[in-house]
Amino acid sequence: MGSRILVPQDGSTLAEQALPCAAMLAQGLSAVVVLLGIVSLPVEELADKAKHYLANIAGRLEDTGLRVHRVVRHRPAAQAIVDQTERMGIQNIVMATHGATRITRWTHGSVAERVLRSANVPVFLVRARDSNVRNTASACRRILVPLDGSRDAEHALSVIASFALALNAEICLYRVPIIRASGSLMDEWSMPSRDSIETFSQKVQAYLGAVALRLQARGISVSTVFQFGGVVNSIVGYAEANQIDLIAMCTRGRTDVVRWTLGNIADRVLRASRVPLLHVRAPSGGTFPRPVSEPPAVHIAGRQSFGLAVPTMREQGAF
Repeated sequence: MGSRILVPQDGSTLAEQALPCAAMLAQGLSAVVVLLGIVSLPVEELADKAKHYLANIAGRLEDTGLRVHRVVRHRPAAQAIVDQTERMGIQNIVMATHGATRITRWTHGSVAERVLRSANVPVFLVRARDSNVRNTASACRRILVPLDGSRDAEHALSVIASFALALNAEICLYRVPIIRASGSLMDEWSMPSRDSIETFSQKVQAYLGAVALRLQARGISVSTVFQFGGVVNSIVGYAEANQIDLIAMCTRGRTDVVRWTLGNIADRVLRASRVPLLHVRAPSGGTFPRPVSEPPAVHIAGRQSFGLAVPTMREQGAF
């Protein structure tokens, strides 16, 4: 069957908002779209309803020239997604998530979190909007890859490079220096001297340049960006102001207080951004060596929150 992209569906309009992103990826990767219908109870009527619903979606996708496979499973959502991924040898998962929750609905944020912890394949998360608004991802031309200097963070590049080549997309390597408190975490901050900032900037630019050269050697168009500011706001602001179609991040970075905690950052970027987010799970110890020494953290005036904020929501499913 070749490459496969799993797209979970619960019968809701919110879950359907992952479909344009999945279709775009399937076209670029020449992949089969696997629609996974998840029913809440082992009732034949619900299963039949799910099959009919998936058939309608499959028809729309097939009309665009895509190959589609349909599966209906009864079990907890996260377990069904992970099990089906392993059973069919799925290469990528695309699913919608949202920021609020109701007790009677799929908790998409919670499901997404469990899938991220358990699945060993890249997971594309599409931030669902209001139920009457549909996402329209027609192409992926620019992929933003934030780096914190860790091997885990750079591991995302080994995966993203394949997507960039298949989709003919540009990779934008993005670096925000760490904001570090010099005194009380509430009030006292210090600004480095101009010379310190310039030295730090030169090291970061050398670091990004070295990573860019390796990607360019593979025939990938690459740009680099270095900005001071709050990590989440800087990533989201740059993505929305510069026609970024996808943000790709590792789900675990180094946990030193002077580094990003990328799982946390990724959660908060997803919550704040309208751009789809690709989570690449880091291997133990990382596999993508740093080309140069990572610059130290810089002291800078301002505030930065490192609190965990996991997005959770789902819309009413039809089955």
